[in-house]
Formats: sequence, C-alpha cells, structure tokens
Amino acid sequence: MAQNVQTKPETALIIGNGPSVDRLNPSLLPHFWTYGCNHIGKKFSDWGRPTDNIVITDFKRTSEIGTAYKDYAGSVYVGNERRTFPNVAWTESVMGRPVTPLRQLVKPKLARYEFLDKLEFHYFLHPLIFDKLRFTFDLRKGLNFGYSVVTSAIQLAVIEGFKRIVLTGVDASYPTEKAYFKGMEQDVQWVNTPFIENPRLWMEPVLVCMQIALEGSGVEIIDCTPGGKLQFIKKGTLEDYVK
Repeated sequence: MAQNVQTKPETALIIGNGPSVDRLNPSLLPHFWTYGCNHIGKKFSDWGRPTDNIVITDFKRTSEIGTAYKDYAGSVYVGNERRTFPNVAWTESVMGRPVTPLRQLVKPKLARYEFLDKLEFHYFLHPLIFDKLRFTFDLRKGLNFGYSVVTSAIQLAVIEGFKRIVLTGVDASYPTEKAYFKGMEQDVQWVNTPFIENPRLWMEPVLVCMQIALEGSGVEIIDCTPGGKLQFIKKGTLEDYVK
C-alpha cells in the first residue's frame, strides 16, 4: 500500500508586517504554503503555528531579529540590501542557525565581477549597482530585492513552482513610522522614512513590473490585504483561495 505523502498547498501566501496582520485568521494558514517576512515570528504564539518559511532581505532587520529563529524548523532565507551576497558567516552567527543566503541581482554589465560579493555599497550607489527592473527567477543569478522584502518572497514562491501567490499584511500605508503589527514596534530600531511616507511609490512599480514579467508563465499575484492600498495588483480575499 502506498504511503500518504503530504503535499504542499496549491497557493503560496506571502505575509508582510503591516498592521493588518493583526486581523489575519490563523485557521486559514494551513491552506497555504507560507512565507513570513522579517519579524513575523512574533505572531507564531498567537497563531499556534509558524510559517513554512522566513524571508529577510534587510541587514538591519537581521540585526534586530537576532536569534529569534534559532529553533525555527522551516527554511530561513536571508539577503542583505547593501550587498550582492550576504556575509554568511556573520549572518549565521547573529541568527544562531544556518540560513539560505539570497543573492541580489546586479545590473547586467556587472554580473561578471565576482569581487563585488566582498563589498558593501552605500545607499547612494544602489541605483548604479542593483537591478530593480529585471527578474531572473534564478537564485544563482540573483533576486530583484526591489524596495520591500515582499518582492523577494514572491520570487521565491515562483521559483518553488507556485502559480498562484497571494499577499496579506502588505498594507502599503502606514499612519506612523512604526505602524506594524502589534508586538513588532518595540523591536524596530531603524525606520526607512522615505518608504514609510509613501510605500506605494517604492513598492508598487516593482510589483507591477514583476507581474508583467510573469504574464507568459501563468503566474498570478493577488493582494488579499484587508484595506491594502496597492492599486494595480489584482484584489481578493484569503477565503477566496481556501480549499
């Protein structure tokens, strides 16, 4: 008799850190393959379960989070927005566990220069070094980090073969600098003020570019964030995709 093999759900769920996360019904989580971003681990005890994956692409968030995921059983993907490739030894030392490092996509003319992996780039240089328009969907070539960790999480879901990717906790609107879900605010030591002031301006163009890049592959991205302010991404609710 064949053994029952647990298969992944058909739909991937990307969970951001916006205040709407506090409205998420945890009973829906088992219906999705989940990618939680940054500090989302603070919700695990409330939910009674973890996400399947964690994604972090910000050096300062990694420092803030520290060993919070030391005993986490899922996959932890970590990048550094200042580098083409994170310092793995430093990252694993800070987090107290192995991680899957994420390469950041660079401009085509720079891809052959391996020495770039050893450098850290000031924010003023990022537009010259990192590619915010192309998408390879290839971990070896690098991910387009965009300006939000959600962008990388979506690409990871595409790489894993998901054809339907839904978003929640991607509010794209923050009334205050630390308007995250409850419990996260006290751990946030650094705020990207330009992003918080107009998150749609930074986030949505990259998401729309990715949506266009995926048109021929049959992948759909749906924003299921309650009250989310994204305007050019298809809208829905999590309940629409529960089977």
